Amino acid sequence: MQREGISANKLAARCKDPATGQRILVQWLLNLASARITDRAPELWRLRALAAGLSTTDAGLDRARYREQVEVMKRLTAAQWLQMEVLEAKDGDGSVITISVPPDLSPAARERLRQWAEQMARDLPDLK
Repeated sequence: MQREGISANKLAARCKDPATGQRILVQWLLNLASARITDRAPELWRLRALAAGLSTTDAGLDRARYREQVEVMKRLTAAQWLQMEVLEAKDGDGSVITISVPPDLSPAARERLRQWAEQMARDLPDLK
């Protein structure tokens, strides 16, 4: 909300799941922002609604940004509620490969793994 410069009420009003039409209530959003939702991960419709809210402007829903935000929501949810850390590498076409990594892997090793995966994705057409 701070990054977008909008209030919780305005963000909640934008948070409508494109698939189901369900809406996030402002109180749920405030609870999420203040880390009071700790017992279980949010349902997928809530993640999609939040992604839509973060991708909507006065001009409407930015579909490309929405798809990116859905992936961000999934990664953040996996990290927070499932204690999974995910590492992603983009291939030449912009597709994303996500892998689980050991939690004790150093930041330098994570970066080497990411670079290795990206290089492997670039080299795959040459391996045919």
